[in-house]
Amino acid sequence: MSSCIPSMLRSLAVLLAAVACLARVAAAETPSAESPALREVDATELSSLLTHALRQEWRIEDGDLVVAFDKAPPEVRIPAGEVSIRWITRLSQPSQRAFPQFELVVDGRPAGRHALPLRIEWFREVWIVESPLAVQTPLHADSLKRKRMDVLSVTGAPWMGDPTEDECTVVSPVASGSILMDRHLRKRPLIHRGETVAARLQDGSLSVEFQAVALDDGYRGGSLRVRSLLKPVEMRGKVLNETTVVVAR
Repeated sequence: MSSCIPSMLRSLAVLLAAVACLARVAAAETPSAESPALREVDATELSSLLTHALRQEWRIEDGDLVVAFDKAPPEVRIPAGEVSIRWITRLSQPSQRAFPQFELVVDGRPAGRHALPLRIEWFREVWIVESPLAVQTPLHADSLKRKRMDVLSVTGAPWMGDPTEDECTVVSPVASGSILMDRHLRKRPLIHRGETVAARLQDGSLSVEFQAVALDDGYRGGSLRVRSLLKPVEMRGKVLNETTVVVAR
């Protein structure tokens, strides 16, 4: 019996060693709750995250905002989950060059702070003046051309109207090759205050037209107050053209 004990002990030792080995393998294959698996955030994803955050910061709704890096960003690794950006350095004003500090946030939890030099562009379709525009002249489509440009550093708002539909007058001179801005134009009224217009009252298929005086300047498609010349009744209508206002009952 005593001769079997050493053999049993050797077998038990081998068994314990095998169990310990399996435990080590299982531990290596099972991620620790304290050290979750990380994934890499490449330059394309990081640029997309920054672009989205800057659109919100600067309230940019149209055009194409492009964010690029002056140099390749360092390797960034974060836990899996929904990722967003929280600004540490606020970029309150649009700028072509920026060096902001920001924090990556995953599922509402901080996942690392970063600071990167950025180059930023905002491309929009704008109107370029092909021939000089003089003050007090009507705006015509044949004096403009459409062009896609970076407008991030442009002071003021480019005019985004349609020269074939919007009646506008030039209020400040514009040089050839310039971007047409809101400040260069004023909407031209189709009807001026004090003018006599045809006020058309429609009720289904019935239409009644009478003379009225405009109480304000009126623009195409806009609202206009008028007063009937038949009796002192004030009404509000929609400007149809240079001579006609469709009034409501």
